[in-house]
Amino acid sequence: MLLPRMKLALIFDRAFHAMADMHWRMLGVLILFHAISSWFLLAVAGEAELRPLTTFVYWYATTAYTVGYGDLSPQGVAGRLITAVWVFPGAIAAFTTVVAKVLGSIGDIWRARRAGRGDYSKMTETIILIGYHPTRTPKMIGELCAELNATQTLVLMTRRIIADLDSRVRYVQSESLTSSDGLARAGAATASRILVYADNDSDTLTATLAASAVAPSTAHIVCFFEDADSARLLAQHCPHVEIVLSSGPEMLARSARDPGSSQVISALTSQLDERATLFSLKWQGAAQSVGKLTQGLLQHRATLLAHQPQSADAPRFNPPAETAVEDGDRLFYVSSARLDQARLAGNA
Repeated sequence: MLLPRMKLALIFDRAFHAMADMHWRMLGVLILFHAISSWFLLAVAGEAELRPLTTFVYWYATTAYTVGYGDLSPQGVAGRLITAVWVFPGAIAAFTTVVAKVLGSIGDIWRARRAGRGDYSKMTETIILIGYHPTRTPKMIGELCAELNATQTLVLMTRRIIADLDSRVRYVQSESLTSSDGLARAGAATASRILVYADNDSDTLTATLAASAVAPSTAHIVCFFEDADSARLLAQHCPHVEIVLSSGPEMLARSARDPGSSQVISALTSQLDERATLFSLKWQGAAQSVGKLTQGLLQHRATLLAHQPQSADAPRFNPPAETAVEDGDRLFYVSSARLDQARLAGNA
């Protein structure tokens, strides 16, 4: 008696693992076959109450989910035997297999993302940060996340294996910062902004060139260089890329001549500073004079710092009041919070 039970248990165990290893399509076919065969056997057994399709689907589902409300059940001996021998094992095995595969798939996705193997190529409006510095990158992440909206996602692409990463950031681990696969998984083809801060200028140069080749023309690409020669070389090949050049020595000399100037610049460049921060606004629509816009900014406790016409390569500081701000021009202002054009135009 014990031997047949062991064989039966072994059969069910192997059947369960076989179902777990199947693809979703094959699993669906087997579940459909089991449901149809169960309905046919119960119909042959004379279970008229379970014969209507909607009634049978409801009863089969509650049986598979192991809920068993008891409002419907086979009435005859043959129907009960069929349910005990065929319906119960098959339906419950199918339900547990589906649950196991769903949870397994979720776990696989979570582990892949934690290991940097996630794919974010389907996302839009992504902000990609290329490279990683143990102390500076977390600060950059904090600055970027301070203004992320619901449609934007921050993706970090790096060669490093990071075990404990900020939960607000998606992580892509790549063997190279120029890897086409890594850039594709990071979503470079649809990114709105790309920031490159690598370990050295050589990596920054190659990573920026690779990102520029796959990024859309509308993407804003920014990179950081320590050496002016490397920055000039990139500017020759990618004039549309915004280059941030290290100003440490110059800032040191400036602070010696004008005490406190480094603190002011540091505060202006930090989004996390609650007192005053530098923002920019791209003007759209009818032209306005700098004088009117300055008055509008003052009503919001903001100060106009510079104006950059669309055709100019650099901003112009302290522009005259009669200067016209045309469609596509950019305004730079100091404020405790970002202002939108609608509020500014209403007061202009």
